[in-house]
Amino acid sequence: MLKSRTGSYMLPLFVCIVSCLVWLTGYIFLRHERDTHVALNLAKQTAAQEIAWKAVTVSHRHTMDAYFQTYVMKPEVLELLKAADTSDAARKNVVRAKLYRLLYPTYEQLSQQDIRQFHFHTSDNRSFLRFHAPHNSGDSLADTRPSVVMANSSLKPVHTFETGRIMVGFRNVFPIVWNGKHLGSVEFSQPFEAIRREMHTLDPGCEYLLTVHDQAMLPKLFEEYKGLFAPARFSREWLVEDPQRQLPDSPPPLSPSVQAVYERLGTSKDFMAQLASGNAGSIALRQGSTAVRVTMLPLNDAKGSSKAVLLAFSRSPELDEIYFGHRLHLAMFSVMLLLVGIAFYLFLRSVQTVRKQEQHLRLIADTMDDSLYVMDKDGTITFVNQAAAHVLGLTGTDLMGKIAHYLFHHHGSGEKTPLTDCPIYKVIHAGERYKGEEWFCRADGSPFMVEVASQPMLQGRKVIGSVTVFRDITERKRLESQLTLLSVTDPLTGAFNRRHFLQALEAELHRADRYGTPFSLVMLDVDRFKRVNDSCGHEAGDRVLQEMVKLIRGRIRSSDILARWGGEEFLLLLVNTPLEAAATLAETLLTELRGHEIEGVGTVTASLGVTCHLPEDSADTLLIRVDQLMYQAKASGRDCMCVAAHVEPSPIPGSRSPIEWAE
Repeated sequence: MLKSRTGSYMLPLFVCIVSCLVWLTGYIFLRHERDTHVALNLAKQTAAQEIAWKAVTVSHRHTMDAYFQTYVMKPEVLELLKAADTSDAARKNVVRAKLYRLLYPTYEQLSQQDIRQFHFHTSDNRSFLRFHAPHNSGDSLADTRPSVVMANSSLKPVHTFETGRIMVGFRNVFPIVWNGKHLGSVEFSQPFEAIRREMHTLDPGCEYLLTVHDQAMLPKLFEEYKGLFAPARFSREWLVEDPQRQLPDSPPPLSPSVQAVYERLGTSKDFMAQLASGNAGSIALRQGSTAVRVTMLPLNDAKGSSKAVLLAFSRSPELDEIYFGHRLHLAMFSVMLLLVGIAFYLFLRSVQTVRKQEQHLRLIADTMDDSLYVMDKDGTITFVNQAAAHVLGLTGTDLMGKIAHYLFHHHGSGEKTPLTDCPIYKVIHAGERYKGEEWFCRADGSPFMVEVASQPMLQGRKVIGSVTVFRDITERKRLESQLTLLSVTDPLTGAFNRRHFLQALEAELHRADRYGTPFSLVMLDVDRFKRVNDSCGHEAGDRVLQEMVKLIRGRIRSSDILARWGGEEFLLLLVNTPLEAAATLAETLLTELRGHEIEGVGTVTASLGVTCHLPEDSADTLLIRVDQLMYQAKASGRDCMCVAAHVEPSPIPGSRSPIEWAE
């Protein structure tokens, strides 16, 4: 009982464990698929932002180059810059004031074009004139402005992001060379808003935020400008310019949903890992039911160092679809797995039930006296009981998986019968029951007769195999044969009896009438048999009859019928034999009988009547005629034969009348 209860608990537990493992595997697979699609989407977004950034910066470079050629490379400006190349401080101040007055209208125009700083530098990397802060000049830029140093040393334009003493922005520094003389350099600096506006035009769905590392910004700033910077929400090591929107060219605030994502960046491990890597990349964050992509573009300065990061925030319907699809697929997979799990449980229950039934059936089959085996539609054995294996002299292993027809079905002939002609196999294709007697063969090669009953095995209306029951009837057949032999033979001589002879005669008459085949009858009567019995005894008389049968059998064919008609009379039915051949045989028998010595008796003779079948004959007419001929032989002195196809109707003394034959 305890084992049964434990088994009933184990099956549901097993199904639950398997279902959980399958669900976990499916979840991992679906999660991997989702993450793969998310990663592809984020990589696509990163590439798009990098392309937009490059397009905007290249466009601005061309614009700044046009400004340089238009507003700076003018003779009057170049003359003043040449005059400023002096060690006389007073003269420099005069030239600086003239240059300021000359280009101030230009600076106001440039301010309308998002130029925050219009700044001239000397050839030795010092500030000459800041139009945005004319009172600050003469300070060295060698340590704080690598772009100025690079432009003055290489005499090539430098376009880069860079921090400075007053602002953080995008620097466009042009060396000023006139008539082969290096006069210094000039820069057009743009705030972040100028770039942000252009990128927003390319991708209206994006919002942008510029953050700068504090170590790259704070040591350079003039003290009065440090109040414009505040720590970023995700780290105090990163700064955001003008979060209070004090400057006229500050970017607009982030939308509330993006601001909420920005507030959470510090708690995102993916964001902090990507930020620490210093590489461009994107992450995805959920804000309510919406997915927001955060793209990080590191901005390198003139030295190639990344000290600022441009953050791009964009809502992504594609990611929403990916996440929704993941949840939908996971839900469908879970429901499907639940249904499959239930079906699997029911299947295992049915298998368990079937196995129990099979065990019970096998127990029943193995306790049967009859032999049983099951075949599939191909004739292959799929089940066999112990009785069948024992009778065939084989083991269950020898029989399973083998085709029964080829293994032990003998068919009672030396030739091999095709499988399709096997009556037991035909049960599968005909779908009908078969019952009959067949010959099987044991493992040692000995054949034996069996009684077979084969029933088709159905699955719905389709035949899928057959069940065959058989039993060895060798002993029964032997007994039946003995009984049959006893019922048709004379127990003393072994010749057929009168009843069997009459049946054979009727069959031969029917065959002769139908096919016209000839046959003959010979009646033999031992001469003076009563004298033998009286003088030598009945045992000697029996021996005479037995020797007579033995002698006759030695001269006739297996198809001929020898019967003891009564007492010392015998009848021979010679099939397919004309009268002449019958007469020859009778003459041979008479001759051999005269020379045959019988122990205790000596020689005996016989009288024979020989006739043949005529078209109008019946059994009675034939028997009467041969009887008359036999009596004619006796009347002629015995030890002879009378042969005739016709006999006169007059009776012969001693012969029997038709009434006596009927009796």
